[in-house]
Amino acid sequence: MGRVQDDGSTEADAVGTEANTARDAQRRSRDVVWSQGAALAPLFFFGMSVPANVVLAGAPAPIGDAVTTWMVLGAFSFVVFFALAALSFVGAARLRSAHGPLGRWLVSIAAAAAMLVHAGVVFSVVESVAVPATRSPDSWAPKLNANAAALVVFPYIAAAAANVYVLIRLWRRHRAPRDVRAIGPGTDPRASTPR
Repeated sequence: MGRVQDDGSTEADAVGTEANTARDAQRRSRDVVWSQGAALAPLFFFGMSVPANVVLAGAPAPIGDAVTTWMVLGAFSFVVFFALAALSFVGAARLRSAHGPLGRWLVSIAAAAAMLVHAGVVFSVVESVAVPATRSPDSWAPKLNANAAALVVFPYIAAAAANVYVLIRLWRRHRAPRDVRAIGPGTDPRASTPR
């Protein structure tokens, strides 16, 4: 048994608490990286689709049409994704500070809203291919076939999945015992083990 300190805890308790604090800081840091990456992905993708559209202007129909559609969708959704990225970055800054719960809520709102936008884009692209009558004749995007539509929706599905993962990371419970001495006879040690 370790030496007892002034507050009645042992050195082992202090080391365990420091280890838990370090693990929590690492996990929060990874949460911040994931949330910022998921928030920036649509903006980065739009930024890459503009030069790709210039380079692949004469590409075969599925690739050229997909790149053009990415650029058009990115241009029309830029303001929404920029606002969601800003909200996510504010929340990520709060996650790093002492205001963790507020940060988790802000990042969660941004990630959930981004998922809805991604799902809306996927639905509209699939609907324009599956039900061609719903496509506007004044649309700026090219008419897509099934192969081009699959290429178009793939990054939006991946981005939605990244946001789902961010939400799971943020809301998964990590319950570690705050005080090892609190687990005594008659208590269930499984209730306080990390999950």
